[in-house]
Amino acid sequence: MSRRGVNRRAVLSASAGGASALLLAVLPVLATSAEAGLTAPAIQSVGASPPADARVPLSVTLRDETGAPQTLQAAIGHTPSVLILADYACQALCGPVLTLAATALAHSGLSAGRDYRLVVVGLDPGKGFRAAKAMKTAQIGEDGELAAATRFLTPDQAALQAITRALGYRSLYDREADQFAHPAVAFVLTADGRVARTLSALGIGADDLRLALVEAGEGRIGSTLDQMRLLCYGFDPAAGVYTPSIHALLALGWLLTALALGGAIAMMGLARNRASAP
Repeated sequence: MSRRGVNRRAVLSASAGGASALLLAVLPVLATSAEAGLTAPAIQSVGASPPADARVPLSVTLRDETGAPQTLQAAIGHTPSVLILADYACQALCGPVLTLAATALAHSGLSAGRDYRLVVVGLDPGKGFRAAKAMKTAQIGEDGELAAATRFLTPDQAALQAITRALGYRSLYDREADQFAHPAVAFVLTADGRVARTLSALGIGADDLRLALVEAGEGRIGSTLDQMRLLCYGFDPAAGVYTPSIHALLALGWLLTALALGGAIAMMGLARNRASAP
C-alpha cells in the first residue's frame, strides 16, 4: 500500500476515534436522570402562541456577544431572520437545537447575511454576554458567513418581557435544576419584525426554513400553530426523569456534533497529507 494510502487510513481512524471518544464522553450525561423541580400543572402553562399579526419590538436594546449594546432592529437588519430564545447555560436541548438550526440554514441554499440572519435571545438576563459568546462559539463557531450573520443577544428583564409578550412565549425557571422549561420554537420574522411562521425547533429542516424565509422575504405571513408545546426541558414530572423522546433528541444532537467534528478533522488531515505529498 502507498504511503499516502496509509496516511489516509490513519487520519480516518483517528477521526473516527475522536468522534467515538466524544460520544462516550456525553453518553453518561444522557443516561443520567435528574429530578424535576416543576410540577405537571406548572409545565402545562409553558408554550408559545403568537397573537395574530405578532411583531417583535425592534426598538428594544440588548447586548450582543461582545457586550456591545444593539437594538433588535440592528440585529435583524433588513433581511428575514430566524429568532430562537435559548438558555445560555442550558444542559438539555438548547445546544442541539441551535446545532440543528445552523445545519438546516447551511443546507437551505440561501446566503447567510444576504438572505437571512440568525438571532438568538437569552432567557436569563443574569447570564451575561460571556455566556452568550461561549454558546455561539460552541454551536455556531466564530468564522464563516453564518457566524457573521448570527447574533447572540442578552436582554435586560424589561426587554425580555417585551419580546416574550409580543411572541406569546411563556417559560418557567426551575430553581432546583437551575434551568428553564421553555418552548423549543424557531420564529421566522420578516425584515420589519412580523412573525411569518412559527416552527418546531426540534424538527426543523432545510426545506421548511428555506420556504419560510423566502415567504418572509416577500412579506408573506404564513400560518402558525396555535400552540407550540414541545419543551426544551424534557422532564417527566411524575417520574422526575428525562423522557425517552428527549433522550433520543439529545443523543441525535450530540451524534450530529460528533460526526461533524470527525469529518472536519478528517478533511484537515487529508489536506495536510496532500500538501506534504511528493
